Amino acid sequence: MTSLPDSSVEAGLAALKKGDYNSAIAHLESVCDIEIDPTTIERAQMGLVVAYSNSGKVQQGIALCQHLTTSTNPQVKQWADNKLAEITHNSTSVKTTPTENPTGFVPLDQTPQTNQPSSKQTTEVSGFVPLENIPPQKNRQVIPPLGKAGEQDGGRAGEQGSAVGTGFTNNLTTKSDNLTKPAPVGEQKSKKDTVSRNVPAPEPSSVLASKEASSRPASSISSSRNSTSYSPQPHTWRQAQRAQRWQPLPVNVGFKPDLTQLWGVQIVTAIALFWMLRLILQFGAAVTNDLFVKLPYLEPIQAFYGFYYQPTLPILIGLAILLVLSPWLIDGLLKLFYGNKPLSVETLKTHSQEAARVLQRLSRERRIPVPKLGILPTDAPLALTYGNLPNTARIVVSKGLLEQLTDDEIGAIYAAEMGQIRRWDFVLMSLGVLVAQIPYTIYRLVAEWGEQWEGPILRGTTGAIAQIAYAIYWLLRWPLVWLSRIRIYFSDRFSCDVTGNPNGLSRAILKIAIGIAKDIEQQGKTTWLLEGFDLLMPLGYRQAISLGSVHAYTAFEPVLAWDVLNPYSRWLALNNSHPLTGDRLQLLSRYARHWKLETELDFSSPTEKARPNSAFRLQAAPYFGILIGLILGALLWLLGEVGSLARIRLLSWLLNDYWWFLRGFVLSGFSIGTLIRINSFFPDITPSTRADETTLPDLLGDPDALPIDSQPVRFPGKLLGRPGIANWLGQDLILQSGAGLVKLHYLSWLGPIGNIILGTNRPSHLINRSVTVSGWFRRGATPWIDIEAIATSNGKTSPSGHPIWSTILATGSAVVAAYIILKGGF
Repeated sequence: MTSLPDSSVEAGLAALKKGDYNSAIAHLESVCDIEIDPTTIERAQMGLVVAYSNSGKVQQGIALCQHLTTSTNPQVKQWADNKLAEITHNSTSVKTTPTENPTGFVPLDQTPQTNQPSSKQTTEVSGFVPLENIPPQKNRQVIPPLGKAGEQDGGRAGEQGSAVGTGFTNNLTTKSDNLTKPAPVGEQKSKKDTVSRNVPAPEPSSVLASKEASSRPASSISSSRNSTSYSPQPHTWRQAQRAQRWQPLPVNVGFKPDLTQLWGVQIVTAIALFWMLRLILQFGAAVTNDLFVKLPYLEPIQAFYGFYYQPTLPILIGLAILLVLSPWLIDGLLKLFYGNKPLSVETLKTHSQEAARVLQRLSRERRIPVPKLGILPTDAPLALTYGNLPNTARIVVSKGLLEQLTDDEIGAIYAAEMGQIRRWDFVLMSLGVLVAQIPYTIYRLVAEWGEQWEGPILRGTTGAIAQIAYAIYWLLRWPLVWLSRIRIYFSDRFSCDVTGNPNGLSRAILKIAIGIAKDIEQQGKTTWLLEGFDLLMPLGYRQAISLGSVHAYTAFEPVLAWDVLNPYSRWLALNNSHPLTGDRLQLLSRYARHWKLETELDFSSPTEKARPNSAFRLQAAPYFGILIGLILGALLWLLGEVGSLARIRLLSWLLNDYWWFLRGFVLSGFSIGTLIRINSFFPDITPSTRADETTLPDLLGDPDALPIDSQPVRFPGKLLGRPGIANWLGQDLILQSGAGLVKLHYLSWLGPIGNIILGTNRPSHLINRSVTVSGWFRRGATPWIDIEAIATSNGKTSPSGHPIWSTILATGSAVVAAYIILKGGF
């Protein structure tokens, strides 16, 4: 990507030509800190060599010149070799009379063989080579497989992981302390490019590498659906390269960045969030006053009546206040509960010089301050961007992200986060997440407080309040998921346009999935941070659970094939906070192919399978039932309008009872649809139908699967999740099986209410114990198992009531619908 014009380069070279070395050094060091274009950086570095050597900073000049001798541009390399010999010779001899050229700086088109002045003065003091004359770098070799756990060639790994191709000279800064002793790139990155998986297998999914994982050829995966186990294999990344010179992606390549669409989604999201908040607060005010009326010694709150009938203005004022204060309120939440601390740009440079340059360059282009940076002390790799204006924007990352990703991958993530600031979509997301944090924080604090009590009344009361707060959090989260999904596509594309590194971003996304899964395994639960701030993260934690935990047992491509090939995958992802990971990675591969790059993942071989439409219709039967009910209700309303206009009393009366008929028809449609699919959704689990020998990678590798397929399974493993009150609804149940993690869904026979009031058989009592889970595996955007029963080795069981609850719900809906239609209301 061509660098933007920078007067600092020309100003630095002009000062160099005049012999004002201090000014030249100040200008050119600034260029090296901020610039991205490799040619411009080499020009500045060549000028710095001359300025250092002529201003008494000989050692810095030698160190920088040694770096330039490794340049892939032969002209730069030749200049550096000759200049290094000259500086080394001069530093060991007595100073001689200066030449006619006071800078001693020789253009690239004139090889400096002597100290005689050039007979022809060029205007380009730095010896700048036009961009089109720079030969492309040769493809580097893929890192070989580890010969031994944790061992590999550090130099080669560092060469692969660093991103010098785009001008981010990862092993060099122009500050004096770094120039005097430049650290080899291989030493900086070798630890991040190493993975160890040779761990024995009682709990093989806990051996996730802390820093890297890799994909192996699909041919190495067993084709048998009855394979009994997967052994962890040493893997390495392909380390597919980045573009050396590139132009922004054309509109017709991959995701189409239509800003009108993005702003339209934001408008719809804002309206939906307002109405959801309005309904919740109105319902809460009405229920509270009704309860106070019925309880002795309590009086209803009169202000609640006023709010119930006129809620719009108070809600808008409250949202405006939250919007204005959102950066500082979220700062407070992250600092108070999660230990957020400031992160300086200089500290960031020690982890990723590319990230620091991206921040400084993009901020300079937009003429805004560099966003306030923060770091969270968690090993899960995370990145959050929030604020209400570009000038108040914050980018907070975790310690795990800086440790587990390489220089160029961190830079790609920061570029994606900066894209959210540039498009302004971070403002509405910050407000929405802050609003949702109110009930989520109540849920967390009340659940933790309730654990201190032994009495059933206090414990039951706090448990009920915590679950209600959690349900409100999910209701407030729903209006935001559409915007959350679509803005990720914009961020990915923006990152590629800025860095020319779609392969680096692909690796970053996969490593984030691996790191999140590893953190869940190590913590034994999903942390509050992972769930509460899920909407602001580059990858949803639910998507990372299985994808990030099976990487040691299968290639990424078979697991991601469902996202790419299943014709109904996008419909089944409507409730997800993030786009399908496979879809994102396929788009990044398309961007890489556009720039003639090898891709990190291979999505070229599979072809889309044709799935009978009847299976998806059966999957969506309850929703189709609701749709048919709405259509019937609309037809009755239309008949009533016709009767009213034509003064036909036989039809006009329908307008008076229209709403009751509509509700009855919707409930009837839902009931019929649920009953139609219930047998297919919950088939009998018997030894003959149960896939006891099928592993999680086998189940994830079927791109044609749908949740309605309901594969009966029986998996041994360890039950992970939050203990106690925080998990009464089964919101955090995960099975750590022999070959990865999978989400579990639990319901009592009375549904969510039964989860709260029927406490004896809750699976949260079995957290961190070895269990055997039987149930129905469902392949959706987030794979999960609907639990039939959880059993321990000592015979203790926690039965689930999914089929019974579905039957009760369908039957109850039918009864209520019949009563409404026959009686015309309650």
